[in-house]
Amino acid sequence: MSRENFAEAVGGSFRDPTSRVFQVKSKDQSVGCRILRGLDTDMLDNYHRLCDAPFFARLLQENRVVETALADYEDPSVKAILELGWKGVVEHDVVPFVNYPYEWSFGMLKTAALLHLRILEDAVKENWILKDATPFNIQFIGTRPVFIDIPSFVPLSEGEGWTGYRQFCSCFLIPLMMRAYIGIDHLPLMRSYIDGIPPPQAAKFFTGMSRFRSGVMSHVLFPSFVENRIAARERDDSAANIRTGKPQSVSMVIGLIQSMARLVRSLKIDLDHTDWSDYDQTHSYDVDEHSAKKEFVERAVSGAKSPVVWDVGCNTGTFSLIAAPYAKYVLAVDGDHNAIEKLYKRQKASTGTNILPLVMNLANISPAQGWAGIERMAFDARQKPDIVLALALVHHVRISANIPLGMFFDWLSHLNCQVVIEFVDRHDEMVQKLLTNKAEQYADYNRDNFIVEAKRYFKIKASRPLKGGKREIFHLVSL
Repeated sequence: MSRENFAEAVGGSFRDPTSRVFQVKSKDQSVGCRILRGLDTDMLDNYHRLCDAPFFARLLQENRVVETALADYEDPSVKAILELGWKGVVEHDVVPFVNYPYEWSFGMLKTAALLHLRILEDAVKENWILKDATPFNIQFIGTRPVFIDIPSFVPLSEGEGWTGYRQFCSCFLIPLMMRAYIGIDHLPLMRSYIDGIPPPQAAKFFTGMSRFRSGVMSHVLFPSFVENRIAARERDDSAANIRTGKPQSVSMVIGLIQSMARLVRSLKIDLDHTDWSDYDQTHSYDVDEHSAKKEFVERAVSGAKSPVVWDVGCNTGTFSLIAAPYAKYVLAVDGDHNAIEKLYKRQKASTGTNILPLVMNLANISPAQGWAGIERMAFDARQKPDIVLALALVHHVRISANIPLGMFFDWLSHLNCQVVIEFVDRHDEMVQKLLTNKAEQYADYNRDNFIVEAKRYFKIKASRPLKGGKREIFHLVSL
């Protein structure tokens, strides 16, 4: 098989033995990649039956499920997958940027949970069910969630209950309740527990009056009690018992799903003001200087042809919105959850937005993880940008995170893209605030050294002073 049609198995798709996802790469960068999925005999039969199901047609029409079709079996890449032993191949639409649940804000996780429940209810009404309930089966395209795991749909057996209930609670409901009820940041826990937060672990967080909040007793504490009893009874060399539940009617399953949907809809958080969540109103620029900064960014982005833009340290997305009309796709990333939640809620109300908001600390980006580090890709290994916006960020990287300027520029250079970056001088009030009560150890943080480090990796295409020389914005291109 030629490298022109090379199909590479996607790391995170091996857990389901009924199918495997392959990414087909092309030498022609303008073509992009294709996503193919090999199916075994049973799953191929399921897919044909699924295509005849009215609920599935509706989900496709409503763009709730990824567009999928049988692949051309004469295609060289498809032939290669069939030669591996798969009995059928389907092709999916490509997701612009792969994103993971531990990068979603509260509102994004809640929206994804409701999408899963809506799809599940529609399926059960026509005697189908989703065999699992992992949020990794959902991807956000902009602010729109899409279900991507077609092999999750299987026929519903008579008397079968909601088999994915525990997984839904661990992966969706528990993180949402932890944030809504007790104010715990759910994202680090979701990154650590990629298979979901187990009820016995979650139960340790719900103490005092929080135990009596809606859904906690029934979906966290009682399951935790049951699981702990089973673990105690089957400890060491004790024989495992066969556990079977009572048969459930379709109406009982639907009732549980609808009850869960009502609970999820009821969960809310207060968007308290944080240091950066109101930056679009509280930045330290006057009107003219802020306009000059916007014009500089717009000129840099508009000079490229449909670029993929990363706005790292985006706050509430002021400059992501400026880049969006000129970009193929904008990735808006910030470590402040509430800033991203505000951006998400605002963009969710728009139609056809090309901005994907993600919560991530740039000093601790999402790593490669899962089995052998191949299941979940590192943030900067999923796709390369054409332009990175790093505005009002470098002082946080150097002073707050203690990352040397040279290391930051080295990371940016490995992205092999243009960079629009803003240097914030020591005399700026925001830097003065960061330096308060900190020992002086940032002698390298000055404009001259900033330019020296930048020129090791980039060529300065343009620059402009801002705020009377307290700041300066640069447009950098690779050497």
